[in-house]
Amino acid sequence: MKLKLTAIFAAAVLLIFGTVAAHAAVYTVDEPTNGDTVYIAGDPDMYPIEYYDVRAKEYKGILPQLYKKISEDSGVDFSYINSGTSNEQYRLAKNKQVELVSAHAKGDVDFLSGEVHILTYNNGEEEVELCVGFTSIASDDLVNTVTSALQSASSEQILRLAVETAVNNSPNDFPFWLLFAAIGLVLLCAVLVIILIMRRKKEKLAKENRLADPLTGIGNSLYFEEWYHNFISPASSALYYIAYIGIDVQQILQYADAAVSEEIQIYAASEIAAESGEADFCARVSDGRFALAFEAPVEAQAKEYIERLLTRLNRFNSDVMTKYHIHFQAGVFHLDAPNIPCEKALFNARHGFYHARETGESYVFADAKLLRREEYVRGLKNKLRDALDEKEFRLYVQYIFDGTGKTACGAEALSRWDSPDEGVIPPTEYIRMLETAEMIDELDFYILEECCRTLQEWKQTPKKNLWLSCNMTRITLSNENFAERFKAIVKKYDFDIGKLVVEITEDALAESQKQVVDNIAVCKQIGCRIALDDFGCGYSSVRDLNDYPIDIIKIDRELIIESNKEKGKQLLCGIVKLAHFLGIQALCEGVENEEEMTVSVEAECDYIQGYLLARTNPANEPSVERNITFR
Repeated sequence: MKLKLTAIFAAAVLLIFGTVAAHAAVYTVDEPTNGDTVYIAGDPDMYPIEYYDVRAKEYKGILPQLYKKISEDSGVDFSYINSGTSNEQYRLAKNKQVELVSAHAKGDVDFLSGEVHILTYNNGEEEVELCVGFTSIASDDLVNTVTSALQSASSEQILRLAVETAVNNSPNDFPFWLLFAAIGLVLLCAVLVIILIMRRKKEKLAKENRLADPLTGIGNSLYFEEWYHNFISPASSALYYIAYIGIDVQQILQYADAAVSEEIQIYAASEIAAESGEADFCARVSDGRFALAFEAPVEAQAKEYIERLLTRLNRFNSDVMTKYHIHFQAGVFHLDAPNIPCEKALFNARHGFYHARETGESYVFADAKLLRREEYVRGLKNKLRDALDEKEFRLYVQYIFDGTGKTACGAEALSRWDSPDEGVIPPTEYIRMLETAEMIDELDFYILEECCRTLQEWKQTPKKNLWLSCNMTRITLSNENFAERFKAIVKKYDFDIGKLVVEITEDALAESQKQVVDNIAVCKQIGCRIALDDFGCGYSSVRDLNDYPIDIIKIDRELIIESNKEKGKQLLCGIVKLAHFLGIQALCEGVENEEEMTVSVEAECDYIQGYLLARTNPANEPSVERNITFR
């Protein structure tokens, strides 16, 4: 065994001067009793750190001497359980017959609630960390006392302790010439130890900087991973829950500057750290996101813990959080099996967090049911991505007519999934699937490209004067990279950009209203027209007319149906007049019978769309086009 300098010197001195005599307050006993003492499971063959002297029938070495000093300072007696020359640490720890498991390699002994590092040595193959551990029956006072004493014992103190012990117990026929050699060795080692200490301090500082989050002062993602691997053992994993806690930083930055976001996160870090117990640990893993590992014996207590913590986090006195209803949410995952990798545990907890955001709940436990749903969504994503890659989605159109219903002047682009397995699937069956798989933007951009290609092809046909409306969900329009992708696709094709209409659908509320406004402004700047779908219901409202540079409103079919009543007819006429007053054209959609057609014409709508005039068909279906007059 090749010990580092501290251990090498200690071994040399002990070999020269002899062994350490046991103090009266550090005993070696055959079996544990009910006496007032702290029981230790020692390693009988960890010379010179700790070893069992067969002749004296007691433990000796550096650690027994340290326990002696702890005993003198604290009045606590220690007793090694005499197991002879065989190492019984694992058995004694498992049966909870001892409070302390003395010198052992880190991770070699299970059933420990904590470990204190003593030194590191090389066994010829790898670096080994030598530790002293505590079982679950060790009191907090004992753990704190021993930990403090061992951590405060520097390399120099261990050297001095070894020398003093050896000198005080040297035999009468000791060869004094060896003493002078040993003194020279001491001086040499002292110099080397100083160098080693300085190097270790530098390495420790570098490691602390590498593991620290510069904004909040708590650990970062590397810190969390290291503590997860080193602190959570297979035996203790069932007690732990991993929480993924976050706040929407992007939403904060819509209404405030970065300083406010940082202030909120610094506060959150201090509250999470304050709520954490001695066996818990936390870190800031990304902007606005925190990871926390905490102990709870049952799920009910875990829920109480996370509710209490979220209450603390959300009581921060911030005008932005209060005014715009921004708050912390969490996902929680129970380590219900041993040896779950840190990455997977955080992944599962993160799914709980995203589900909480989706449903508006304060927190969600990522249980088996939720994780099965996520597995289904991942499979769905793969299936839909394959369909997009294989171009299984086809472009369909429904022609749009002028206010008289006689001439086609435009068309709305729609999609159908032409599945090799299921045949043609309507959008009502797969749009929601795409939204669930968070892939609706991929379909939007796919159809955009098909629209651009179609407009280019129409230049050489009777449809050269038609405009084509391409649906864009508000979710897609919320993307930060929307403008870049949109312009890149449009530039690939040769057509009149004024004939491309970007139609804002009413599918869902925008994730970032400001981003939607900015992206629509880009579309308008490059020459596209903007249409607002389903005006009068859902998420479309009069406010949209103020927020967006709208060219066309598509009046929802529900209002067209209601126009068979006098009040409904007046409402339809009023909406068309409002649009015209604002310089916006009006389109009545979903016109399916002559009565609805008559009302739409009388309301002076600019455009009419519906099954009465043209059904949805593939973009270039000759049989349909024979009966249509194009502008």
